[in-house]
Amino acid sequence: MWLANRLFPSVRRLQARLAEAEARAAAAKADEFNPFEGGLDARGQYRATWQALSKTDESARQSIIGNADMALFESLAAADLAVLQRTVGLQSSDDVLEIGCGAGRLGKVVAPLVRSWTGCDVSENMLGLAKERLAGQTNVRLALVSGNSLAQIADASIDVVYCAVVFMHIWEFDRFSYVLDAYRVLRPRGRIYIDNLTLCSDLGWQMFERDRLSYTAGNRPPHISTYSTPQELEAYLLRAGFREIESSIDGKWLRAWAAK
Repeated sequence: MWLANRLFPSVRRLQARLAEAEARAAAAKADEFNPFEGGLDARGQYRATWQALSKTDESARQSIIGNADMALFESLAAADLAVLQRTVGLQSSDDVLEIGCGAGRLGKVVAPLVRSWTGCDVSENMLGLAKERLAGQTNVRLALVSGNSLAQIADASIDVVYCAVVFMHIWEFDRFSYVLDAYRVLRPRGRIYIDNLTLCSDLGWQMFERDRLSYTAGNRPPHISTYSTPQELEAYLLRAGFREIESSIDGKWLRAWAAK
């Protein structure tokens, strides 16, 4: 038992370093990828896609919210912060982690409210923009991740995990993988928030039909939005081990949250 207790943290640290090295190696291959070529196999190339879409802060804003306007970018962050406060709550003693932090849109308004904020993303370009946007915040950490894992984050080290405006861009398998790893990194009674566009409202269905009619199977961009139902997100949370699961539909958005 003594030996296992000594070795296990070292193994976890080694795994985290290997995961980060793999992430950086993959990032080095991503610069020539064209996310607008489309195709089924391209959808899982998250790093290459978001590297290509975030060469500048303006292009990053356009890809994240569909509009490069800075005022809109910041107002949507304020709206998302209000959702987090209403669902999982944020306390000054919380260590918080964001999956898919992008250019730091939401992190900029969350970090000043909590003890620490960790932003995870698959794109080095996005992390560079987030670093600039959160300059001056001393409680910030940024981590390059693989697209379905939080391997660099220690077990039971986080109080709140949230993933906002991300699930529409990734495979269902990877959505669940992130939820599973969120359970691992959360402390007991830690909280999780996830969201996606929904099929279960008139506005969500209108957007789904627009996208369906706008692209054929061979030319859909890999980051095109895909949609969810409450049953899907609730199943991820339940199967990962979360409890006190709740969900709501607000216009085009489906939101779900739970506790460990």
